[in-house]
Amino acid sequence: MAIFFILNITGCFNKKTNFTNEQTNKINREIISNYNKAISKDPGNFDFYVERGKAKHDFGDFIGAIDDYDYSTKLNTNNIINFYKAKAKFSYGDFNGAITNYQTLINKKSFKDEYFFNLAISQFITSNYKDAIKNYTRAIEIEKNNEFYYLNRGNAKYQINDYSGSINDYSKSISINKKSYIALNNRGVSKFKLKKYRSALEDFKNSLKVNSQNYNTLYNKSLTYFELNEIKKACNDLRKSMKLGKEVFKDEYLKICR
Repeated sequence: MAIFFILNITGCFNKKTNFTNEQTNKINREIISNYNKAISKDPGNFDFYVERGKAKHDFGDFIGAIDDYDYSTKLNTNNIINFYKAKAKFSYGDFNGAITNYQTLINKKSFKDEYFFNLAISQFITSNYKDAIKNYTRAIEIEKNNEFYYLNRGNAKYQINDYSGSINDYSKSISINKKSYIALNNRGVSKFKLKKYRSALEDFKNSLKVNSQNYNTLYNKSLTYFELNEIKKACNDLRKSMKLGKEVFKDEYLKICR
């Protein structure tokens, strides 16, 4: 029976704004339209293509954004274009393409923690966990107080069965943000793998104190109780997780709680 593991790639998500999606799309359509007009008057302006590419990216037209960035490189070889292209390729799902652009950026001596972190995320998604760990580490060397860097490096270590190493990273993430329910959950999973069930149970409990509606953590907690031979508690948690998860764990419930 497999225990559930939550992965976190928070650094890839867009920043929150006060606008609704409809408002944001309207704004980006207007921006794109304005840059279309500007480019028609000044087709050799590097900045216009870059800014239109950003608006297209935000609008969800990733191919259009990449095309604008590609054309802008004919006008100017500014290295930052590799960053924008990498982000657009990542959003489009071309993770190997994103890796290539991030590596080009870094090879030209552009060292920012965000570059290493985003490169590591792309490598993680393509199952290149050891290289991901190296680049998460390089991001941490630049920015030592980012909870997500430790959290994601812990996830990569988990994938290569370095459970002790992952526990250390999750603990560092939790020391920065004690309410990180994902780091608490993931540390519990790693402890579970090492058969440290009582300690894992405490992490799952603390994770649920922050987010009581997380059915994945309830599921993890129920399996931990099962390993401790506390079947009634295991079934109670599994029943709750099944309700919250719309019966996604029904088969497990029927196996344990007959």
